[in-house]
Amino acid sequence: MPTHFPPRNVAPSSTNRADIHYTNSRDEWRCGCGKLLGVRRDGRMHVRFGHSHEYLVGFPVVATCRSCGTLNQTAAPAR
Repeated sequence: MPTHFPPRNVAPSSTNRADIHYTNSRDEWRCGCGKLLGVRRDGRMHVRFGHSHEYLVGFPVVATCRSCGTLNQTAAPAR
């Protein structure tokens, strides 16, 4: 018999995801296989994976691609 879990209370967010549009491809951080790893935003990297894992991190950023397993690193964009 499946176990029912009550819905989680989610903290209110100041940013509505529906309002975020990343139109500038140079702000995207992609693996060599083409998988999107993160997006540069306000001097930080916005990384999201899964349903509830979302982070804004400082540079440099290191991540493993979930698609091909390659270790990727990126530095802060030049000013």
